[in-house]
Amino acid sequence: MSARPDDTDAGLTLAVLRHRDGWRVFGPNGGWRRFQYRVDAEEAALRLAGQARRNRAEVTVLVQDRWGQLRPLEAA
Repeated sequence: MSARPDDTDAGLTLAVLRHRDGWRVFGPNGGWRRFQYRVDAEEAALRLAGQARRNRAEVTVLVQDRWGQLRPLEAA
């Protein structure tokens, strides 16, 4: 038995990252759309997370801060 959980137990992680001259939402299948503003990318990531949660998926949304660190995005 492996100590590594299989992909179905891992959940979904979405990341909002600075990319070239804008922001992108990255997920398990790579980058998804380009946004000019971080807030627009955050809103898109939260919409995707909401859709995944409706399908009973465990979702984590991370956002890159100004120093390059990924921090959890807390929805209000």
